[in-house]
Amino acid sequence: MKKKWIMLGSVVGISSIVMVTTGFSAMASTSGYEAYKSALKNTKTVQNVAVQAEAALQDNGAVLASASGNFKVSLDSKTASGNADVAVGGTQQALSFYKEANQTVLKSAASDVYFVKQENEKKHKTENKLNETEIPQQVETVIDALVGNLKDYVAVDTKDDGSKEISIQLDNAQIPTVVNALAPIAIKEATKTEHDGEKSDDGVQANALPFQEDFLKNAAPQLTQDIKIEHVSIKATVNSSNYLSHQEADLTVSGKDDAGTVHQVTLHLQANLSDYNQTTPETVDLTGKTVQTLKHDHQGKQNQ
Repeated sequence: MKKKWIMLGSVVGISSIVMVTTGFSAMASTSGYEAYKSALKNTKTVQNVAVQAEAALQDNGAVLASASGNFKVSLDSKTASGNADVAVGGTQQALSFYKEANQTVLKSAASDVYFVKQENEKKHKTENKLNETEIPQQVETVIDALVGNLKDYVAVDTKDDGSKEISIQLDNAQIPTVVNALAPIAIKEATKTEHDGEKSDDGVQANALPFQEDFLKNAAPQLTQDIKIEHVSIKATVNSSNYLSHQEADLTVSGKDDAGTVHQVTLHLQANLSDYNQTTPETVDLTGKTVQTLKHDHQGKQNQ
């Protein structure tokens, strides 16, 4: 199974999702887009930042999974640290992680074991190149094509102190046709569960690790029929220093599973950024600790 090494500690992942979706709304209005684009570029110049992030997944009003965490991220040194509380199916976990130049360390509060994943340097450099060049250009091209009349729904409020609030709310009828046409394909893929029986070198199932990767995806119902986006709500705050300080997004999707059961799934994401250029990620000393290394086989799978 293709592993992404995702938990709430992957703050860049959550922040990127919120940033991209917020960027989608901001692009709809020239003033909103320019304000957001300027703040995004300015925020990307910071060397380090503190992030408080939250995520929650609901199905028909019932909470399936939730997470919250606090992280310190250094963009220039590509290091990070933080902790997260994750609740899935009534089971709670407290996690901590440390991202260093060549490895990621993950530990559950319920265990004394430190799991270590060594970074693939060649792959890491390739992904960085894509993230820095090709992906932003592709996203901007798609956004340009989808803008349409979304400019009529964007609200940009400039405060007396120079900060700005950018927001948009779209219901199903207001969402561009092409987005709703592509949504079922994307959502089916996003909620698809893969079971390939992957085991570690000592025969232990990978899912026996004391944490869950892709916990939101694993908790979501698998929608296969009548899928459509019901509502999108996005907000972004740009502070007086022209940094993104808050972003949140709510997405509601309806559909049916293979059994014909109707679901209304809501995903909430938010991130608060602070202490720009005043944050130093923590490190961990593994001397004397119980360490288990997650290795990659020739197919790029993670094994213990």
